[in-house]
Amino acid sequence: MIKNYAEVLVERTLENLLRNNPEYANICKCDNCLDDIKAKALNNIKPYYVTGKIGEVYSEYNMLEYQNSTNIVMEVAKAIVHIDANRKHNP
Repeated sequence: MIKNYAEVLVERTLENLLRNNPEYANICKCDNCLDDIKAKALNNIKPYYVTGKIGEVYSEYNMLEYQNSTNIVMEVAKAIVHIDANRKHNP
């Protein structure tokens, strides 16, 4: 199985930001908006493909380095703001 591990990290980051940041309390959390946020962020993050569990453990160690973590948080935060301002449905 091949997996883009950046997807896992973007999803975790999005969940953490929406849960812990009061600035995002009124963001739409419907499945469509959440998918749009993840897609927008992932389009700006270098993919990191892994195979199997050993690859996931190694990649998590690599991807959680300070710079990668900062970039992921920054891209997810920008995506939240962009998608909220450009919803495909009425609030």
